Amino acid sequence: MKAVVVAFKRTAQFTAGIFVLLGGVVYMSGIKTAAVVSFASSYGLISSLVMVILAYCLQTITLYVIVHKNHEGYPGPVRENFFSGNYYTMRQRQDKNELFDLLTEWTIEHGKTFLFWRFNTPKCFTVDPDIIRCMLTDLSLFAKAEVIPNRTLFSQRITGTSSFLTVEGGQVWARKRKTMSPYFTKIHMTSMFEVCKESILRATKKQIAESITSQDAVNLVEFYGEIFQYFLGAFGFDLDCELVSSNAKFHNLCIQRILKWVPLQLQTPIETWKMKRNPEVIETLEMVKKLRQIGRHILDFKHKELNEAGHEDENDIVHMVIKANEDEKEQSSITQEFELDDIMTIFLVIDNMAKTLASFFVEVIRHQHVYDKVASEVRKADISSLHAMDNSLIYTEMAILECLRLHPTLMRGIRVLQSDTTVKDLDLYKRTMIFFGQLVLHRHPDFWENPNDFIPERFANGTGFIEPFTYLPFVAGPRVCMGKHLAMLSMKLAIVATLKNYDMRPVPGQEKDKEWDLRFTIVRPIKGHLVNLYPITKEM
Repeated sequence: MKAVVVAFKRTAQFTAGIFVLLGGVVYMSGIKTAAVVSFASSYGLISSLVMVILAYCLQTITLYVIVHKNHEGYPGPVRENFFSGNYYTMRQRQDKNELFDLLTEWTIEHGKTFLFWRFNTPKCFTVDPDIIRCMLTDLSLFAKAEVIPNRTLFSQRITGTSSFLTVEGGQVWARKRKTMSPYFTKIHMTSMFEVCKESILRATKKQIAESITSQDAVNLVEFYGEIFQYFLGAFGFDLDCELVSSNAKFHNLCIQRILKWVPLQLQTPIETWKMKRNPEVIETLEMVKKLRQIGRHILDFKHKELNEAGHEDENDIVHMVIKANEDEKEQSSITQEFELDDIMTIFLVIDNMAKTLASFFVEVIRHQHVYDKVASEVRKADISSLHAMDNSLIYTEMAILECLRLHPTLMRGIRVLQSDTTVKDLDLYKRTMIFFGQLVLHRHPDFWENPNDFIPERFANGTGFIEPFTYLPFVAGPRVCMGKHLAMLSMKLAIVATLKNYDMRPVPGQEKDKEWDLRFTIVRPIKGHLVNLYPITKEM
């Protein structure tokens, strides 16, 4: 009976998909409504509909057979059926939080690069370091995907496609990155260290005071999410107007909602229709609009500030965003919406540090010998300068790097082939979407000893000994994460600010609990992230 229900449901989804596609074909092809009506009146509505459906099915089957022939013999899992490919197998494992376990199983069974099918569309997945090297360094052959869920939520613009992180590539990306990159260099972070330190210490002190007063368990995801939104406001966005730091709680809630819902929107038509009517989704869409409105206020303030000063402040990230877009206006039609895309991107990216710190503490407080070493090092740390801090937090950095291995903030990347090519004896075709999975790569037994164990000591000699392109917490190549130095600096400061005067422990009864949500793009802990903070006697 269950099989019949599932079959009926899939048939209904497929039929609904046909009608949606037919409407799209009529719209996109510019067919006049009058022509459709005329055709229907000549042959009858039912007959016309049957003819269109048959024509669509014939076209789909023909294309499918061609695509199937092109990919015959490729390594990969067997498809479920003619229409769904591997979609429902992957979806079921994703719903169980086991998608990356499945992908790991497939790499072991079918090789480091294999083909899987989303309905009738073939896609590649790889953990082959040589192929990943090509994907990340050859920007003319491998471009970023145009359709990425976090750019919109049901047509509500979030980051768009123009931000300095989401631009697919080419000259636009190169020009914007050239303008933005100097802000994030290690040298510039050294000069900004005191401002960073003051902002992080103030934000952490504020959060801890609120937590102690409420006497509730601390939710690490929310705790560090708010800290880093406050930090972003005080440090980079509104040293004068307080448009971010004063709204840190709202910003964090909005971002968590975005991260929850955007990966879910690429579902079957019926599931998407239902989701659009979910009250929380509707509320999230309004929150996104409000967040973009806050971004507009920031830009208005900063444009006025720039006009009055007559030059950019190299220590102000919004000034750099405006400059990057001003330079681009000379080359193309850039509006304030594109500047706003950059602001929204920064809102989202800064949250990655919060997720990493939440994962860091979930692991560290459950490995007592690691916690003791980190806490001891932190309480002796010299944070008078960036250089002094780095030299006095060596083991802490090892623990951060190990956390980024087991729990990379971004669990996978996507590139799209720009032309036909052959990689490792596989003929790949233009527009093929290729995934590389950090989460699978970082835990693959071919590259790591005891891959699922938390062992900071494996980074005792840094990352130089690791096989290239098998450790990608900040990706690599020309599109390596610009903010990696800011990320490491701010995370270390937040760890110091937390453990200098406080001990952290799991809430009673959850000492061994830990689990991460691995269903979507961003890794976050969903068990083990509730903790208690206890003051220690020595004051900072």
